[in-house]
Amino acid sequence: MRGYVLVGCTALAFSACGGGGGKKTVKKPVTKNDKPVKAKKETEEDRAAKRLEAAHKIIPDGSSCLPASLKEENAPRLELAAAGQDALICAIDANPDLLGPVGCWKIDLATGGLAYKSPEALPGRGFAVGLDDRCARGYCLPKEVKTDAKGALIAWEAEGKKVAVLVGDDVHLFDGESKEHESSFSIKGEKGVTNTPVGLYFVSGTVAVEGKDDGANSNVWTFKADGTAQGAIASLGGKEEKPLSTYKGSVSVLDKGRLGISERGMETMTIFEVADGKRSKLVRNAKKAACKPAELDAFWHDGEKVSDKCKGSVEALSGHLMGATAVAGAKNFLVLLRGDRLGELGVLDAKTLAEKKAIKMPWCTEGGEGGGGGDGDKEGDADEKADKADAAPPKEKAKSTTRGAKTSSDPEEGGE
Repeated sequence: MRGYVLVGCTALAFSACGGGGGKKTVKKPVTKNDKPVKAKKETEEDRAAKRLEAAHKIIPDGSSCLPASLKEENAPRLELAAAGQDALICAIDANPDLLGPVGCWKIDLATGGLAYKSPEALPGRGFAVGLDDRCARGYCLPKEVKTDAKGALIAWEAEGKKVAVLVGDDVHLFDGESKEHESSFSIKGEKGVTNTPVGLYFVSGTVAVEGKDDGANSNVWTFKADGTAQGAIASLGGKEEKPLSTYKGSVSVLDKGRLGISERGMETMTIFEVADGKRSKLVRNAKKAACKPAELDAFWHDGEKVSDKCKGSVEALSGHLMGATAVAGAKNFLVLLRGDRLGELGVLDAKTLAEKKAIKMPWCTEGGEGGGGGDGDKEGDADEKADKADAAPPKEKAKSTTRGAKTSSDPEEGGE
């Protein structure tokens, strides 16, 4: 019998045989009235605090310079906007965490200096967010709306009173303050978006959706707040008006009533007035690239099947304006430049798109302090200017064609 007991013990857990220090104590969950206490549900305020903490790891609170990490691939993207008389720049994170704005600055246009502001949405310009319990930044879908989407695009109207959230194929409009859901409409159907939404803009009761397919086909569709589809914003001139392409171009919220669609590295900019759909077109008189006509056309359509010589020439001439966005002043456009001129603002003539001067914002040094800055016209920039002489914007006048255009003024004077 003893042998049987010993054999049984070798087959059982030590705790069952009284076997010494292997015994573990299992803690019971804390209970109240014999019921487990549920963990506190995460609120939007909790999520906002976590996002801010993560944002400060990318851009420290109070920073007065641009982190060098913003130059890296897949880094938060700098975007420009005007808020009243202030020119603002924000870094927007669109990586898997979808942090949105991670740091903003007010720009001193006289010096290029930066004054830190807490992360905030830029007026009229949307960004990608994740959905938490069917809510985007606290703006929640009605219970009857069925969706399996994990993310959305969100944009605050330039006037700040309304918020648009694009989930799947539907735009949902909310009161900006109360967060009450007001209405919704589809972006598909006749005159609707025909590819994948990648950008959302909200200006004076007009919602604009930027859509893109797997290739270089990228266009902008507009909708009134009541859901009326207006179709894709089309080009001016030529035998046939075609939808404007934002491939190697951009969408700008120029002011509270106008969008700017630039094509081909801001070779042209079509100004769209949201109130009545009127358009005007500006043409930049850029130097000719070292490309054959067919090769140049191919570059602007898909960026492929061109020689290195052609590609390098185009990028030297227009690379800083590919994806560049603008805000409008009374006499000029203030433009956030790209490529090797990231961190600079160009002051462009509002009629010719010719660059009049540059404003350099400070990049953080190794010690974290700002360096550089200024308007780019000082003696210390002479060598850099010489290196860029061949790619500098020409001073010749550009052609300007207009159809029903109006003059619009913003308190921000574009650097002057």
